[in-house]
Amino acid sequence: MKRSELFFTFLLIPIDIVMILLAFILAYKSRLYFEYVPATYFEPFREYLKFILFLIPGWILIFVLTGLYSIRERRTPLNEFGKIVVAVSAAIALMMAWIFLSRTSFFSRLIIVFSWALAIMTVTFGRFLIRAIRNWLYRYGLGVHRVIVLGHNSSTRPVINEIKGNKRLGYKIIRLIDREAIEKLEAIVKRNPCDEIIIADSTLPENLASRVLEFCRLHNLSFKMTPNLFLVRSSHVSIEELAGVPILEFKRTPLDGWGKIIKRTVDLVGSLILIILFSPIMIITAILVKLSSRGPIFFKQERVGLDNHSFKLMKFRSMKFEYCTGDKYGGKKAEQVFKKLAKRNEADGPIFKIKNDPRVTTFGKFIRKTSLDELPQFFNVLKGEMSLIGPRPPLPEEVAQYTKWQRRRLGVKPGITGLWQVSGRSELSFDEWVRLDAYYIENWSLWLDFQIFLKTILIVLRGRGAY
Repeated sequence: MKRSELFFTFLLIPIDIVMILLAFILAYKSRLYFEYVPATYFEPFREYLKFILFLIPGWILIFVLTGLYSIRERRTPLNEFGKIVVAVSAAIALMMAWIFLSRTSFFSRLIIVFSWALAIMTVTFGRFLIRAIRNWLYRYGLGVHRVIVLGHNSSTRPVINEIKGNKRLGYKIIRLIDREAIEKLEAIVKRNPCDEIIIADSTLPENLASRVLEFCRLHNLSFKMTPNLFLVRSSHVSIEELAGVPILEFKRTPLDGWGKIIKRTVDLVGSLILIILFSPIMIITAILVKLSSRGPIFFKQERVGLDNHSFKLMKFRSMKFEYCTGDKYGGKKAEQVFKKLAKRNEADGPIFKIKNDPRVTTFGKFIRKTSLDELPQFFNVLKGEMSLIGPRPPLPEEVAQYTKWQRRRLGVKPGITGLWQVSGRSELSFDEWVRLDAYYIENWSLWLDFQIFLKTILIVLRGRGAY
C-alpha cells in the first residue's frame, strides 16, 4: 500500500466532515428564504450547529460501513456517486429516526430535504476535488503504481494500451515481460522496483500464475490478473457444505426469476420514454435517409436473440440500396461485393467489420458514427425481441460458428448497448466480447445497467469506436 493512498484516504474524512457541515449550514440558510412555507419553530443557529456536530460521528460511521473509505477498492466516479447517494440517504433516515425517538424539538422538515440534496452535492464535490488533485499528481508521476505487466501479445494489447493511455488509473508500466521471464522474476524486480505485477495474458497456465502469485506474496507486491473464460463463468459461485464437505454451486444468472421481470419492466417503460424523446430526431433522420439515397428508410436484418430465436433487427439504412444484403435488397450483386470485402475483414472471430466500407452512403457514415442508425431498435425492445442493455445481437452465420461456450451469449436477450459497447466497441476482439458478455450475464444488476447506460451516452457523444 503506497503512502499516498493512505494519505488521500485519511484526507477524505476531514473533507467529508467539512462538506457535511457545509450542506447543513446551506440548508439552514436556504430554509430562511422559504417564508411562504410555514414552520412552527426554528432552532437558533448555534443550537442547530451543536446538534449537527453531535450527529457527525454517526455520518462518518455510515460512510465507513458503505465502503466510502475503502483503500483497496478502485471506484469509478459513477460508482462512488452511487455509494454517496446510498450513504447520505441512510444517514438522513437515521437522523430522522433519532429526532423522532428522542423527541428533539427540531426546526423544519424542509431543512431535512435540503440537507439530503445538498449533502449529496457537497460530498460529491469534495470527492471530485480529491480525485482531481490525485489525477493531477499522476500526470507528473507522483503517487503512481509502478507495475510490471506479464503478457505482450494481441490479447493483452487492450490492457496495456489502457494503462498507458489513461493516466487517471495511476499506473506506470516499467517493464513488459512474457511467460519465459517468470524464471528470472527475482532479478527483473531487483533491477526494476515495482509495486505490483499484473498478469494480462488470460491464457497463462495455472501453475505459472501460481508461481507469480507466490512471488508477489513473498516480496509484498500487489498481484492482479485477467481471468480466463472458466474463471469468468465461475464468478457467481456460492459455497455450501454437504456432510462436512464443501460444495461449490455455480449459480444461474441473476436475470432469472424476478430479475427477468424487473428487467423487462425497465425495458418496456424505458423504450416507450426513449421513443417519445427521440421521435423528432428519428423523423428528421428518416427524411434525410430517404433524400440522401435511393431505397427504403429502414434496413431489417435477421439476427439471433434469446434461446436461438431469430428476429428482424431494425436500423436506419446506412448503405446504398444495391449493396444491402438480404432477400429484399441488393440480391446476388450485393452478396458478391460482400464476399470480396470479407477478405478485408478487420475483426477476428465470426464477426465482420471494416473501416471505410465503400457500400456506406455519405449520410450513412454520419448516422453510424453518431449511432443514430440504431434508434429504431427501441421498437425491437418494445416488442420484447431485444433489451436496452445486453450482449450484441449476432447474425445467424456468426452463431453457426460459435463454440458451445460462446453460445452462452444467447441465454439472455441481446441489447442495443452493453459492456462490449462501453469497453471499446469496434476495437475489441471477439474473445473479449464473449468475456464481457459472460461477466454481464453472471453479474447483472440494475445498477450495472444504469452505469452502462450513462457510459454509452458519453461514448456516443465522443463517437469513439463506431464505424
